[in-house]
Amino acid sequence: MRLKTVLKWLPPILIVLIMLAMIIASFDGVVLAAVVSNITRFNSKSTNSDAMIYIGLSLGALFLVYSAMVLKELFKNRAIKIMNIHLKRNFLYSQLNNNKFNDDANNKVSQIFNDFKLIESNYFALIFELIGSLLTGIVSAIYVLTLNLPVGLLFILFSLLPVMTPKLFSKKLTDAAEIWQSDSSRFLSKVTDLFKGINSIRTYHAQKTMYQDTANYLTTEETSYEKMNNRQVAAMFVTVMLSMLSFLLPLGAGLFFIVNNQVSASVIIGIFLASDRVVGPLRNAAQYLNQMKTTEGIRKDLHEQVIQFSEKIDVNPDNQPELEITNVGFKFKNGKNILNDFSLKIPFGSKFLFTGASGSGKTTLLNLIQGFLKPTSGEIAIGQQEVSNSNQIAYIQQDPYLFDDTLRFNLSLGKSFSDKDCLSVLDKVGLIDELGPDLLDQRYGEGGALLSGGQRQRVEIARALLFNKKIILLDEATSNLDDKMTKQIRELIWQLPCTVIEVAHQYNEEDIKQHGVQHYQLNDGDMQVVL
Repeated sequence: MRLKTVLKWLPPILIVLIMLAMIIASFDGVVLAAVVSNITRFNSKSTNSDAMIYIGLSLGALFLVYSAMVLKELFKNRAIKIMNIHLKRNFLYSQLNNNKFNDDANNKVSQIFNDFKLIESNYFALIFELIGSLLTGIVSAIYVLTLNLPVGLLFILFSLLPVMTPKLFSKKLTDAAEIWQSDSSRFLSKVTDLFKGINSIRTYHAQKTMYQDTANYLTTEETSYEKMNNRQVAAMFVTVMLSMLSFLLPLGAGLFFIVNNQVSASVIIGIFLASDRVVGPLRNAAQYLNQMKTTEGIRKDLHEQVIQFSEKIDVNPDNQPELEITNVGFKFKNGKNILNDFSLKIPFGSKFLFTGASGSGKTTLLNLIQGFLKPTSGEIAIGQQEVSNSNQIAYIQQDPYLFDDTLRFNLSLGKSFSDKDCLSVLDKVGLIDELGPDLLDQRYGEGGALLSGGQRQRVEIARALLFNKKIILLDEATSNLDDKMTKQIRELIWQLPCTVIEVAHQYNEEDIKQHGVQHYQLNDGDMQVVL
């Protein structure tokens, strides 16, 4: 993510207003230096009227400059808001449309709330501070040169010394920031594990070892954070020392000019006061560049996204698609073979059960059918259409995730469905009898914590029915349920008016025969019918 890309996010009028405010604010040092140095021109011959006019003009000039400073901050806050929204929307869009997205939600959340906050403070905000500092330095430098070219030139040349700092510390600062980001991510993961596994820790009296293990990660993370900050302090110290030399040495030269009657004291006072607004802003600009370097590791993986969602055509309620798997083979990049030349026609309304040992590839087969993975060879089609372009498949996982919102939202996912349709599918899965008729606007906690495992499964099934999905895939959907609930869920799914494909370890042979479920077993890449 480059500066050019970031600035494109801002409205042109906002950029103009920010630049105008920064230009006026950049006269801060010049106005103050002029006000103080010109006082030496007043003497016993000056009148009270002259003094009042001078004070009025000085107040007016300072008021204009400081008002511009306030406006600059307000405009900058608006720009940072726009850039934050754009950055996070880009990230959310890229994750929602990335088929390779993994389930490491903690890492993604950490990026939004930690890494992106670092981008805001150490990049977005500093873009404007850097430009403002450079403008202030340039305006003050011009003023200094107009007062006296030789002395002013000395001040300006020496004021360039602080700019050397980014060259000296750039790589060290970037490396330290990347190490801290990595350690911070690992510590976040460790803390998450600690709290999620608290019951196991207490059961096995592992509080001491788990505490020490987590504390070690904490120490590592804080140590790397300290090292990053210490390197920034070292860079700042070098910048300050170079800045000190940059105005003391030319000031001494200015004294020789005064002694030799080549320049007046008022000019040296003006140059001295204004030179601080050359050296100071350039020192700040150097420091800002150092801080901006700390975000390079995060920004390099962020890219501009064209946010455009393709709305898939709604499923025709009368459609009865056939699923056809033709000569499909699949192997992972590491060479592990999952499926060998598998072909199968699945008529609409059929019920299939795929079994096999752990790691044999059952879940991979479901991902192929849904289009999350592409076959190494062969093809999978639904009604003559590639599965990746289909909108007719629902995927029900072992532990369905429910959003911390109303049951209505969990069913509709924000899309428009009538209460009648929502209640109808909830009635089909038996949830109205258990949760009551006013359940649509009820909240059941983060992840559906206030619902049982069987109820969460049925909410997921109800959602599939509401969206009129023609093919339902179930991945170990009953493995965490007791026998009674497992039987209830299976009775429900086998009676659904759609195609059902389930992978499972545990099943009842008599039940699947009774309901006409076709049973296949996956073993070493070969799919075999179980009679």
